[in-house]
Amino acid sequence: MRIIFERSGGIMGLKSSLTIDLDELPLDQAETLRRIVDEANFFALPENPPTRPIPDGFQYTLTIETDTARHTVRTSDTTASDELRPLLQELSQRARLRRKP
Repeated sequence: MRIIFERSGGIMGLKSSLTIDLDELPLDQAETLRRIVDEANFFALPENPPTRPIPDGFQYTLTIETDTARHTVRTSDTTASDELRPLLQELSQRARLRRKP
């Protein structure tokens, strides 16, 4: 499984991105991400949910590829489902950690 994550917006309009190949992660980290993806029911989510933009909010583009499927979801702080939020938080944190020197 491969995850391609992009977050943009916020007060400073910063953009962060991250690509993760779960086969390259330690087993425990890969299993955690797979569980979060499954709990989000990611492949059943609509690609572009209705938007309610808010000033300085974040927008997310998340693509997940497996051997048999590829799905992209574009969402924001206001439109992300409760099930999707843990995945967005996990990926946002990983993207922040990657940026630090």
